[in-house]
Amino acid sequence: MTPEINRQAVTVSDVAKHAGVSRATVSYALTQPTRLSDDMLARVQASIAELGYVRNDAARRLRVGRSQALGLVVANSRNPVFAELASGAEEEAARHGMFILLANADDNADRERQYLNFFESQQVNGVLIAPVGSVPDELVELRQKGTPFVVLGKPQEEMVYPSISGDGRSGGRLATEHLIAQGRRRLLFVGGPHPQVADRREGAQDAIAAAAHPVHLETISVPLQTVRAGEEIGEQLLRRGELPDGIFAGNDLLALGLMHKLIAAGVRIPEQVSLVGYDDIEFAEYAIVPLTSIRHAGDKMGAAAVRQVLGLEHAGDPAADQYAPQLLVRATSLQTG
Repeated sequence: MTPEINRQAVTVSDVAKHAGVSRATVSYALTQPTRLSDDMLARVQASIAELGYVRNDAARRLRVGRSQALGLVVANSRNPVFAELASGAEEEAARHGMFILLANADDNADRERQYLNFFESQQVNGVLIAPVGSVPDELVELRQKGTPFVVLGKPQEEMVYPSISGDGRSGGRLATEHLIAQGRRRLLFVGGPHPQVADRREGAQDAIAAAAHPVHLETISVPLQTVRAGEEIGEQLLRRGELPDGIFAGNDLLALGLMHKLIAAGVRIPEQVSLVGYDDIEFAEYAIVPLTSIRHAGDKMGAAAVRQVLGLEHAGDPAADQYAPQLLVRATSLQTG
């Protein structure tokens, strides 16, 4: 009969005894699983699951309380907008004697969950997350155990958790009103599946509904909002022959990819096609044709998320007005002739 284990104090030795293996084998399962056979690894993992063991390096710190770390998980660190969020979070965390552990999910929900489990093992004081998709169950469980979290951006489900996001609908309306004011009447919106991008598209539809002249809006969806995806959409538009006269991209990376492909094919921007992006990443201003974009104060959002997770600021505080979108008009949309 397997001896009963106190789940509040499960150790590597307990797991080893339960699985009938050495402590070293358990250690390999936790840190170097490829060193074990599939059967042996499954055997150890079954014991870990049954005993409720959590690899908890932070347990050694229980004598002094929780760590000084906050976990930050971003969907994809290659998107510069997340670097701005992280910068603001790191600066604010430092003001309170805290540090940020930054994790890149690389658009992989499984990897995202692995990082959350790691953060639990490190007993972080809180988690900030720009999720790949829905809020992960592991994060909800962390909150139930006493670790707070804040969502950066708008989650896919109805909001029941603390979050900070810009007003994407207002931003989408600003971008589209600008294109319409430039005389554009055949518009294209290109964007990914994220809820905040859907808000931007709805803002575009609001602007069209209020326009004094008829405006047509086509929508193209992409799975990822990357430069490569923008180039692919640009190639698709070139193949079909008829270009829109105005394009609103769901983020700047898409817009930059579109611009590169269209200019390389001889399309004149903004004379033939006006182009507006979103997020105002640093590359937008320094593109070969400086990109018109909508800016949210990402660094301020990251800082506010830290204050929220530390209980120093709450959702709905007046400071949230500082995240209002701004239209930055540059050469991709402003006709001077």
